[in-house]
Amino acid sequence: MARISQEEIQEIRNRADIVDVVSHYLHVRRQGKNYVAVCPFHNDHDPSLNISPDLQIYKCFVCNAGGTVFSFVQNYEKISFTEAVGRVASLCGYTLSVQPDTYEQVKDPHKENLYKVLDETIRYTAYQLNTAEGKTQKDYLLKRGLSEEIITRFEIGYNPGADSVTRFLHAKGYADADLVSANVSRITESGLHDVFGNRITFPIHDSRGNPIGFSARTMDPNNPSKYINTNDTELFTKGDIVYNSHRAKTAARRAGKIYVTEGVTDVIAFARAGLDNAVCTLGTSCTAHQINLLRSLAARIVFCYDGDNAGQAATFRAAKMAREAGCDVSVVVNKTGMDPDEIIRSQSEEGLAEMVKQEISWPEFVLSYLSGRFNLNSYLEKKQFVQEAKAEIDLLQDEADKQYFYDELSRISGIRLTYERQKKQDAYAPANRRLSVRSGSEKAEELILCMMMQSPQAAVRFEEDLGYLNIPSHQTLAMMILDARHSTGDCSPAQLIDAAQDQEIRNLISNLAVLPEYGMPYDENVMNGAIRKVKITVLTAEADAYKQQLSGALNDASRQLIMNKYASCLRELRRYIDEENSQ
Repeated sequence: MARISQEEIQEIRNRADIVDVVSHYLHVRRQGKNYVAVCPFHNDHDPSLNISPDLQIYKCFVCNAGGTVFSFVQNYEKISFTEAVGRVASLCGYTLSVQPDTYEQVKDPHKENLYKVLDETIRYTAYQLNTAEGKTQKDYLLKRGLSEEIITRFEIGYNPGADSVTRFLHAKGYADADLVSANVSRITESGLHDVFGNRITFPIHDSRGNPIGFSARTMDPNNPSKYINTNDTELFTKGDIVYNSHRAKTAARRAGKIYVTEGVTDVIAFARAGLDNAVCTLGTSCTAHQINLLRSLAARIVFCYDGDNAGQAATFRAAKMAREAGCDVSVVVNKTGMDPDEIIRSQSEEGLAEMVKQEISWPEFVLSYLSGRFNLNSYLEKKQFVQEAKAEIDLLQDEADKQYFYDELSRISGIRLTYERQKKQDAYAPANRRLSVRSGSEKAEELILCMMMQSPQAAVRFEEDLGYLNIPSHQTLAMMILDARHSTGDCSPAQLIDAAQDQEIRNLISNLAVLPEYGMPYDENVMNGAIRKVKITVLTAEADAYKQQLSGALNDASRQLIMNKYASCLRELRRYIDEENSQ
């Protein structure tokens, strides 16, 4: 199997800027010489994620996540390292010699068979839409303004009656069990029947583009179920799906934002208006899993739900959930009372494109939405309005934003609010940083590793005069540094993080890289002191072990042997302690 060469990985690492790449996923802002963002790897409200353009690494001081541009994309999108390399290559305009999406994918034969069943169904229904039997449905779509190009792009089809899909798939040799597992057919007392018979079909895919189900519209005005979706299957779980994500992701990353609508036809309406970075959550309820998928698509999530009360309430719930997950959120103001498809039919594609420009920030939406929910002529309701709105405003990071929206809340409510500006925190010492008390030996080992990463002399000194560290993760990293020194000579934090196989080691490297000691020039006296501290720790533990052995039952020969070792250990320990005290 072909692999991305180390030379190509190094070229991509050199080209990619970690701030630019992270900005495709998160809203970042400058703080001193570094950048900060809300950490996506834990439930973060303050900007705990620090990004260093000098070191080309990121580090969260709360959850301890850290790494390089590759590991950020890998952990954010939950993909393999090679796929992450491919994503970064695409973002920085580098063309790989091989396709990374083919790597390391262990395929499930059963699921692959279900994908084939669904793919055959998509092709069959698309064909049927262009037959005489599908003319009524095709004319309906064309009259609603869907072009041939849009119909083809979204693979819209028609499932005729008479269980034609089931019979077609049988003729293709697919088993009943697979048809039922894919939910294109269902078993009843009268046999096997189509699930989506007499409906226009809209295929649904996962984020990789695999077909997983359908949303289907009836043409029968008396049918109470206008739209139905695939039932939950091995491939399809409604709360886990973001419709059109596989098509929208490129446009979303290019634009820096993803539009979130209510339904399939809304997404198609956005595409007709030239907005290809739109998706939907197959209904107004948005789940935490969908929020995670959305934030993997773009740095900003723009909610474009319907303008009616239900749509606005759904916007508030979903956007609040996205904010709590650390996403940058805004909302499109829709005061038309129509959904995007209706806007296009009444005002043309340009009307929808203009409405989408009416984008407001999350706190603006909060004030507008909540002020409409409460009777501000009632003091008790006014107080509740202020409390709910203030709770959201207090989560804002920018001091100027907080001050502005405190003033706006005071103006709308008539209740005077005073905002006290918070003291600024250092970029590498946020208020919520988890502090730990490290032992002298642990500090010494960290100092040795910092010097080894920066200085070939330190690496040689360690190899010749010490050769080990007490903490297993420290020892692993020390061996990695020596290997790198002997092979490429590159011991930069970014290079080491990408070479590490264990997340604990990656986090350790990013921790060390932000210590003040990392920037210190090599000092042989400091190195000697650190080595001495490690040896004192080892010899102390060794002496304690001998002492413990001597307290047990031993024969004379064994006792004398251990006594000799104990005495030798104590002499060496005393020598190092004397050296320590003389410094």
